[in-house]
Amino acid sequence: SVCAERNAIAAAVLAGGRHLQAVAVCTDASPPSSPCGGCRQVLREFAADPTAVTIIAVNSRGERRSWTLAALLPDSFSGTELP
Repeated sequence: SVCAERNAIAAAVLAGGRHLQAVAVCTDASPPSSPCGGCRQVLREFAADPTAVTIIAVNSRGERRSWTLAALLPDSFSGTELP
């Protein structure tokens, strides 16, 4: 399956977006869960600075968690490392 985060990135790219600033995730999990590893990598590919991208997860019970992308995907790979 394709996660909501990847669908959101694809929709943003189709609309002309190229630079990620923040992501909001709504989940039924308690506590709210963070994006999966595959989504973290896709998010990283659209983040110029992963320390400046905030990911916020909430659920219907009002629980909230937040991280930077760098915290969720340390030592990440981006296309800038390619020759």
